[in-house]
Amino acid sequence: MMNEKRVNEIISQITAFSKDTYTRSEYLLELLKLQKELIDLTFNAEHAENCDLRLWDVERHFRKMNEERGHVADDELARFVNGSKVVCNNISAEFSGNAGEQKVFRALDNLGCQNGVLHNVELEFDGRRTEIDAIVFTNHAIFIIEIKNSKKNIFIDENGEFYRIGNSMHHDCNIADKMDEREALLRKALERAGMDYLKIFKIVTFTNPRIDVECKYHYIKVCPSNYLPSFIERFTSNQWYSYEDICTMMEAVTEVKCPEEYQMAIDMTEFKKDFAILMAKLEAAEEADNEPEIVHEETKEPEKNIETKPDNKNKIVRKYGSMVAAAVGVTLVNVAFISISRLIRK
Repeated sequence: MMNEKRVNEIISQITAFSKDTYTRSEYLLELLKLQKELIDLTFNAEHAENCDLRLWDVERHFRKMNEERGHVADDELARFVNGSKVVCNNISAEFSGNAGEQKVFRALDNLGCQNGVLHNVELEFDGRRTEIDAIVFTNHAIFIIEIKNSKKNIFIDENGEFYRIGNSMHHDCNIADKMDEREALLRKALERAGMDYLKIFKIVTFTNPRIDVECKYHYIKVCPSNYLPSFIERFTSNQWYSYEDICTMMEAVTEVKCPEEYQMAIDMTEFKKDFAILMAKLEAAEEADNEPEIVHEETKEPEKNIETKPDNKNKIVRKYGSMVAAAVGVTLVNVAFISISRLIRK
């Protein structure tokens, strides 16, 4: 039977993901906090610190415990493992994405031209919402930058369909539609500041220099991240924006940008509950295994009726008792006879 008190006690010790919603900037920190709390609850704190454990170590530990206790929690383990894989993948993806973004952001910080840069801009107008990885404002144009940190080769077809190519071709999205949406919402933000007829240029940049990228869609520029600063610095157009214009555009976007609620892949409340139920059940099974075995004495059978089933031992006692009594009687008779004989002789 599940110990509800113990389950609630475990859940109360997990403080990560206590809010209903999180922004993208908060999400990775909260994932790492959740991982650490589950590790600390599962292992000795000093052991966890010294061994640099991860969430998959918790999973392996629970698998071993479940096997040792005769698979008492197979269903609970399966639910936890499914959620654990999603959390681990999210941590890896966030680290990978953040590493790629930081690489590009550092490159943009060192642009040689007059510029202004905004990172991770979230915009919403008329129920339409988007996030732009980076916006670069220069004297000649505004650049919308999408950052990709792919390990696979990339192909973008004539319609802007984005594919990752490995052993097979995997469709990711229509990058043309996404970039057009970002441009439209950015223009709305700038129009509020009276900035019309702006030159906006769309770039998809790749942080992995070892992949091949082929783009047949002519309205997006693709380039490796190490080439991005050079491309922006050398870009020319007939338009010219002053330093004051750049400041005005940045202020207009900053005023309307909004933090976007991160769409989590799983229900974190249910995941924490699955962990607590599994842990409580395995603990209960361990306690049952460690309890000393109580040996109950066998109930003594009632004595049987001697008349219905005579006792052979009693028979032997009665038999030899009679024989002894007869022998004693004979001896006494003999002694008496001898005594009488002596008296007659006298």
